[in-house]
Amino acid sequence: MASLRALLPWFQTARGRSFILRVLLLAAIIGFFVYIRRTGDFAGYLLVGNLVLDGRNIYLDSPPGINTWPPFFSLLCVPLALLARPTPFLARGVWVLLNYGFLLLTLHLVSRLVYGQNLSLRGRTGGLSLAHAELLLPLLLTYYYVTSNFEHLQINILIFCLTLLGLVLQSAGRDFKADMAIGFAAAVKIMPVLFIPYLVYRRRFRAAAYSTVWAALFSLSPILVYGWRRFLEYALTWRRVLETGWGVGKMNQSVFAMWDRLLGHGMLPLLTAGQNGLVKTDAGLVTAVWYGTLAVVVLAALFTFRGRIRQDSREAVVEWCVVFIVAALFGPVAWKAYLVVLLLPNALLYKVWGSAGLDRKTRRISGAILLSSFALGGPSSREIVGKSLSGRLEMSSCITLAALIVLAGMFWLRGRLLRTDGTMGI
Repeated sequence: MASLRALLPWFQTARGRSFILRVLLLAAIIGFFVYIRRTGDFAGYLLVGNLVLDGRNIYLDSPPGINTWPPFFSLLCVPLALLARPTPFLARGVWVLLNYGFLLLTLHLVSRLVYGQNLSLRGRTGGLSLAHAELLLPLLLTYYYVTSNFEHLQINILIFCLTLLGLVLQSAGRDFKADMAIGFAAAVKIMPVLFIPYLVYRRRFRAAAYSTVWAALFSLSPILVYGWRRFLEYALTWRRVLETGWGVGKMNQSVFAMWDRLLGHGMLPLLTAGQNGLVKTDAGLVTAVWYGTLAVVVLAALFTFRGRIRQDSREAVVEWCVVFIVAALFGPVAWKAYLVVLLLPNALLYKVWGSAGLDRKTRRISGAILLSSFALGGPSSREIVGKSLSGRLEMSSCITLAALIVLAGMFWLRGRLLRTDGTMGI
């Protein structure tokens, strides 16, 4: 133990950081060749893209439960399907590299927002590199959710990055690009739409209006390809697909699924083995408790999101974290990959924990939030605890509870900023 304690300072030297960066690069290279062999959600992307190219119905001609994406997303699948014509490995390789790029851009935005420094890939010319604890530890805390995106070849890193980029551009006064980025992300996946009422609440009516316009334009753009009649048919079919809903098995970590497993199915924590094909009960009690939970969150937001704030302030960043987490958790489905959005709040909490100018109590609370969230969510990885226990932990909604702890931490942090007029020193 003493030798380990003596070794830790070495990792913060130039040579130690260089070693960490090499390890991360090696892990990325190995991961690339592992991920391109997986099919995941990407198989659905290629299927939909080929249906478009063949002129077939993107919903009725795909297996049930595969295409749950809006019509606009089908157009984005076409280039991927074309790339896969020589070999699917080419398309998957490009997709993995694209997600690597968006992850780095996300980390750059997080570094700028939280620490006021750029991301440095080499770590020798100023800025923060991935070897610095300020970025490395928040990344490790969200490792399970980040790798889930790569393992299943999902699109959540891209959506998170574009939405966060739009918010950052808005705070810098670059409204045209900002609203376009948020509108594009909302057209691809509906979760970023939650930022539009948030912008209205913050009296940023122009940004809310233009984001809505861009989302509508992107969403309606398939009319240019399919025509009005087929587009309307697709839109109605997509709505019916959404109305059928998703199951509440272990993979679904939404708040609704948590309450349905507990109150609808009567499944006690840790006593139920992992199940995937678990149908929702439609119990009235579950719906009522879900609405009650959402009401508590909304009231907490109204209470803590008080007063006028600058759109480029630390208070605004904390509020963005709340909206990101609520958008990820309170829909009908929340896969683990959705929680990549915890990267930003984890970095904020780490910043508070490591701020020497803050009082000991505030730092301890921040550290406790990080530790308890990781203790609940981290061990659910099957690579750590095995498939059986991992399934039981997921059925017990440990990941949901971990994200809710971070959400509560953001409300606590926003309240602290409110009481100190934003002068906490973070």
